[in-house]
Amino acid sequence: MTPLLSRLISVAASVCIFSAAWFCLWSISLHLVQRPELAVLLFPFGLRLGLMLQCPRGYWPVLLASEWMLLIWLSHQVALAHLPLLMVGGVLTLLPVALISRYRHQRDWRTLLRQGAALIAAALLQSLPWAGQQEMLNALLLTLTGGLTLAPTCLVIWHYLTRTRWQPLGPALISQPVNWRARHLIWYLLLFIISLGLQLGLPAELARFTPFCLALPIIALAWHYGWQGALIATLMNAIALIASQTWHDHPVDLLLSLLAQSLTGLLLGAGIQRLRELNQSLQHELARNRRLAERLVETEESVRQEVARELHDDIGQTITAIRTQAGIVQRLAPDNGRVIQSGAHIEQLSLGVYDSVRRLLGRLRPRQLDDLSLEQAVRSLMREMELDDRGIVSHLDWHIDENLLSEGQRVTLFRVCQEGLNNIVKHASASAVMLKGWQQDERVMLVIEDDGCGLPSGSGQQGFGLAGMRERVAALGGTLAISCTHGTRVSVHLPLRTV
Repeated sequence: MTPLLSRLISVAASVCIFSAAWFCLWSISLHLVQRPELAVLLFPFGLRLGLMLQCPRGYWPVLLASEWMLLIWLSHQVALAHLPLLMVGGVLTLLPVALISRYRHQRDWRTLLRQGAALIAAALLQSLPWAGQQEMLNALLLTLTGGLTLAPTCLVIWHYLTRTRWQPLGPALISQPVNWRARHLIWYLLLFIISLGLQLGLPAELARFTPFCLALPIIALAWHYGWQGALIATLMNAIALIASQTWHDHPVDLLLSLLAQSLTGLLLGAGIQRLRELNQSLQHELARNRRLAERLVETEESVRQEVARELHDDIGQTITAIRTQAGIVQRLAPDNGRVIQSGAHIEQLSLGVYDSVRRLLGRLRPRQLDDLSLEQAVRSLMREMELDDRGIVSHLDWHIDENLLSEGQRVTLFRVCQEGLNNIVKHASASAVMLKGWQQDERVMLVIEDDGCGLPSGSGQQGFGLAGMRERVAALGGTLAISCTHGTRVSVHLPLRTV
């Protein structure tokens, strides 16, 4: 198929579909306002403007020409006393549509407000040729009502058609079940029935509360489905208002109600969309900050490990050399008591330096994690603290897949165990301690609890105390909670790393 033929078929289909929809909406509008030329300004105007706001510019002449042909045809069937005004107004409405056409592909809250402003401007321009007539206010009310009722519906349909990934119909789709989304359909129908029931069932003394009832479906659908839900609720309310048959004596009240609820839906939809965009932006920034904090913890642990390794190798070799030289000096002067005493003192001091460096290295980097798994390191820690010798019955229940933990998470969990057990030994006066670790819902859980007297305020060393541990856990996207009812309970929740 050549591009020209494809274009002609597209134009012909557009003319047919638009003309049929335009005429049907004109018939409904005529039923509401009882005047043919004013009926053109209601829903047909909203349909044309809504399509122009969404479709490419190449289709604007097609839509405008189709409307003109329908107007000329109608002028031969019914009396259209102001046919030139209708045609001139249609041309004037191209100006605001052209001004915002560059934002057509955006779908943020500003787009909703821009299109709402364009609708109001187009309604003013459409009714401008009626300035010399007594019908200008009626024309303005009709264009505003029709535009704000139907144009948002065109936006929702266009958004669905252009943002949905469509698959060509083929044998592979035959066996796939149809997803009716029954929950959404039931929700829509329920709200529609409630809205229609309120229009028909409210007694006369409560009729003034009808506008407030119209806002309930808009708020409910906007909360669940965003701006699309607000605009769909607006259309549902419009159908319920028209179908209620309570407006025959006051058609202006019907138009004002349609206009008010359409404005409510548009503004509420824009507000909900803005709120969702802010929430998404905040979630993105929180995730970004969490990744940066986790990377910082990982870098810190890497530096600690490197510094600990360098100190262990260099100072260990130096102290060994000092002890060797001290032993050589003692052997070279076996008869000199002062030399032997000084050599022994040097050896003792070097051993003290070695022990101090070892303690510092343990604080920089837990040495158990270099050679053992996390579970084995925790068991080794419990043995080193000699809990049984202190009269503390200990139990370890460990069910964590260490392969899902990052290095920073391994070190942090070990540090929490270390700090929690230290506080139990020093402050709790406990007779039993339980340490449990497990995985649940893509998170790792760690609980340390005892039956002691609880932690005193201000316990723990600065930087390596539970306050410092809480900061490290928070940097990894987790939480650390402490409760002191019937003993002390330290709970840690960390997100698992997906691999």
